[in-house]
Amino acid sequence: MVTPNAGSIDPMLKDVGTVEGLCVWRIKKFKLEKIAHTHHGIFYDGDAYIVLSTKDGADSWDVHFWIGKNASIDEMGTAAIKAVEIDQALGGFPVQYREVQGHESALFMSYFKNNLRYPTGGHESGFNTVEDLLKDFQPKLYRCKGKRNVRCTEVRLSLLSLNLGDVFILDTGADVFVWMPPQSGRLERIRGMERAKNIAEHERQGKSKVVLLDDEWNKSYEFWKHFGGKDVIPRILKASDDDEDYWERNKDRKTLWKVNDASGEAQVTKIAQGDEVKQNLLDSNDAFILDAVNGGVYVWVGKGCTVEERSRAFHWGQTYLYVSNLPSWTTVTRVLESNEPQMFSQWFDDWAGAKKKAEFTPRLFQCSNETGKLVIEEIAGYDQEDLDGDDVMVLDALNIIYVWVGAGANAEERKEAEKTAQGYLNNSAVKRHKKTVIETVFQGQETSTFKKFFSAWDEKMFKNQARSVANMRKILFK
Repeated sequence: MVTPNAGSIDPMLKDVGTVEGLCVWRIKKFKLEKIAHTHHGIFYDGDAYIVLSTKDGADSWDVHFWIGKNASIDEMGTAAIKAVEIDQALGGFPVQYREVQGHESALFMSYFKNNLRYPTGGHESGFNTVEDLLKDFQPKLYRCKGKRNVRCTEVRLSLLSLNLGDVFILDTGADVFVWMPPQSGRLERIRGMERAKNIAEHERQGKSKVVLLDDEWNKSYEFWKHFGGKDVIPRILKASDDDEDYWERNKDRKTLWKVNDASGEAQVTKIAQGDEVKQNLLDSNDAFILDAVNGGVYVWVGKGCTVEERSRAFHWGQTYLYVSNLPSWTTVTRVLESNEPQMFSQWFDDWAGAKKKAEFTPRLFQCSNETGKLVIEEIAGYDQEDLDGDDVMVLDALNIIYVWVGAGANAEERKEAEKTAQGYLNNSAVKRHKKTVIETVFQGQETSTFKKFFSAWDEKMFKNQARSVANMRKILFK
């Protein structure tokens, strides 16, 4: 275990990273404000936050600084500075991530599976007690959008915000309505119910009540009075298709760039592409940028770089995004020599650790084309519950690509299942055996070799509609 370096570290960071688990801070007037566990997953869109995940007996850390879409330049800058202070307190070993609202990494999303919400405003919107919050409460509307990684974003309380394809949460203070129209997805409904329960039972300490509107989606007077009454129902927008294709940049290839900022301005020079990207090109005295296409952008910092150079890693990453004309929300991750995570090392086919070649960690993806457009989402820290019976899932086990077909997958998804996996394989930059195979398994008929990629397997989970909306409703609100 590393003992934090006292130095000039913020007192709020005393004993930081010494206990396994999650810590969340919000930037408030250039200082850190620790967020209570009951409010983990609530990120105001006008603020910046830092999330620290401590694991492996307090010997491994991931530091995420999160930027709301309306956060100020000062708040973004303070978050970056505080992330560096955490870095210094932990001996410079954490892996650091820059997260942008609505485009967070799969790892970040895995921390808040049951409660990720983006209210509008900033730290001035906070309240000290539940009673303060509920006094003169102004109703809020949240749109729950996504497949497995469902994000609940506050939208304008208006009929124009509703559509028949998404789940919405109407929070009136005393009541938390979960509106589930007929075209909304099973997982969005389950996640909406989970988030509403979290609001009522944890944030509000039981002082709010959850009201579920599924079969009653078009009948509740108390819900519809906030939108002008039930007469407006025929004017609701149809389901929209605004998800993004996971393989949007699938024609690109992974590239390795060397960073040079001797002139005071960061400049990057491409030194390798595709199969030419090798571990031995990384020099301990320099910094490098790996563009892993859909895997994000990584800034690798050698041991010979100074503390100041380590702190400039994200500046170099953002410069690369700008000169490469990549979206500003592209995930940027900083890794240090000798402490590279597998998600970085997997892009080097010759990568070897201190004693042996780095092990490959299986990855799970959810694939859906219910809107007629292929949408892919990665699920970090997955378990059996993450296998969605409504869709096709791809489990990347390196030399075997499993296609798991859910019982509720539509005919087109079933027909195209192997093609989906082949598309994933063709666009993967990971070095594999030439005889890598694609194996299709069906829900309820999983092989023993497939099951071993899950930490635990419950044979009853896929029987008797255990994960149906109706059954999950009973479990959540029994």
